[in-house]
Amino acid sequence: GWAMLSAAAYPVVVFGGLQLPAILPQSDRLHTLLWDAHLALAFAFFALILLHVAAALFHALVRRDGVFEAMAPTPTPDGKRLAPAE
Repeated sequence: GWAMLSAAAYPVVVFGGLQLPAILPQSDRLHTLLWDAHLALAFAFFALILLHVAAALFHALVRRDGVFEAMAPTPTPDGKRLAPAE
């Protein structure tokens, strides 16, 4: 993101006022390349999150093989949560 904005000559401001220096020269071609890469990686990351959630639900609801329960903290009768077993 920082490189993409630098290539587009946009200011990069973080924490409400700290302006970061440009790390790449201004270039429309480079900005387009970085934008496309950023978009592809964002979709890939989102797809991985969906796949992970789907796999967790598959283990919990379909296979019922204990994998989900082994990873999820378990509440006890006194309200405390136990860490997963190793």
